[in-house]
Amino acid sequence: MYIFFEVYTDKESAVYNILIEKWENYKTDLHPKDRRMRVLEEKNVEGMNTENIRLLINELVRRFAKNGIYVEVGTLYGSSLLSAALFNPSTYCVGIDNFSQFNTGNKNEYILKENLSKFGNPANIKFYNQDYEECLKHIFVKQPTCKINIYYYDGAHTYKAQLKGLEAALPYLSEKCIILVDDVNLYSVDKANKSFIKNNPNFKSIFKVKTKTDLTIDWWNGFEIITRGL
Repeated sequence: MYIFFEVYTDKESAVYNILIEKWENYKTDLHPKDRRMRVLEEKNVEGMNTENIRLLINELVRRFAKNGIYVEVGTLYGSSLLSAALFNPSTYCVGIDNFSQFNTGNKNEYILKENLSKFGNPANIKFYNQDYEECLKHIFVKQPTCKINIYYYDGAHTYKAQLKGLEAALPYLSEKCIILVDDVNLYSVDKANKSFIKNNPNFKSIFKVKTKTDLTIDWWNGFEIITRGL
């Protein structure tokens, strides 16, 4: 059992209901009561996340992006993309990654495609090997009525890159939307998230966990949910 270095929850938010429904105690549990996302581990899909994070993504998509759009920047092996798409067939799930990081031997795209194939290449998933800013423009400028319900930024985590990654999605987000960010243990990430909220006061942080160390089996390297209108 782990004790968090820091945990904040807005108990007035709709997301709080997920935390109290799906965990006995989200502050201490190593996994949720609902174990449906174990399917990724059973099929040997690795990723820089945990069962807690995978279930939280899946449930957020189910409740707040049904018949909508989920977009993530930094897909890596596809564990978070699959977490969004599985059991949510009516949600269009977009993954974007140009594999500029963590790509030893240039194998990441192959591993990603292998992982998607383990689930029959879900029809609600579309992956782009592309710079994320160019990709967002390519998708949403051509379809201005389409808006992102849930945006997960997991790209470069310098302060400048993190802030840029959040701001890049602003023109394409729906009025009511969710932004997901991991690695909030990092000072640069936490600072950039705070700057983003300060610059855009209609957004607020409603859940933030900082773990004692990186790679913990509960919430990995920290996780944050930022919302607008929810």
